[in-house]
Amino acid sequence: MRLLYTKCLGNMYIDQGRYNEAEQLFFEALQTKRKVLGDEHLYTLESLSGLARVYTAQNRYEEAESLFTELLEIAPRRLGEEHPFTLKFVNAFAVLRTKQQRYDQAESLFTTALEGMCRRLDEDHPWTLESKNDLATLYKDQAHYDKAEPLLLESLKGRLLKLGDTHPHTIESWNNLIDLYEAWGKPEKAEHWRAKLPKTEA
Repeated sequence: MRLLYTKCLGNMYIDQGRYNEAEQLFFEALQTKRKVLGDEHLYTLESLSGLARVYTAQNRYEEAESLFTELLEIAPRRLGEEHPFTLKFVNAFAVLRTKQQRYDQAESLFTTALEGMCRRLDEDHPWTLESKNDLATLYKDQAHYDKAEPLLLESLKGRLLKLGDTHPHTIESWNNLIDLYEAWGKPEKAEHWRAKLPKTEA
């Protein structure tokens, strides 16, 4: 129970942009889990991924890449290449590659993660929806708007159904869709979706 609480709290801090608190939480959890469970236990890998995601969000790319290198050496070997957690870690690494503007590698990683999640989970699983949202962000950053649009519409629809209209991940997809239409030169569509945002988030 304590392990689950730590992971959920750390993820909440990331969603809220409280990166210093998230870093401290994941760093301390990682040290404890390495000592108690070993370097290759799933709970250890989860904390490793959490800390790598914090570093990614903080633009500390070298530190994040070092952790992902370790993570993606262990996870496919210990869990399997298509284990849902391995795929989730691959997706998180693709987010780093997107921020580094290493787009070709990011797209390959996202595609691996998304296709695997569709096979192992389902189209509307929260992790699959996250991957769709993240791949769409990559396409938006590259001005491949026609590729980004269907993925963002799918991720928003799924997150509305699975998470509700005020969940941070739903709002993330919502705002990404608005940003897409603004960048695409379709202000009327941007305004259409902006008007549908929950009033507390408007």
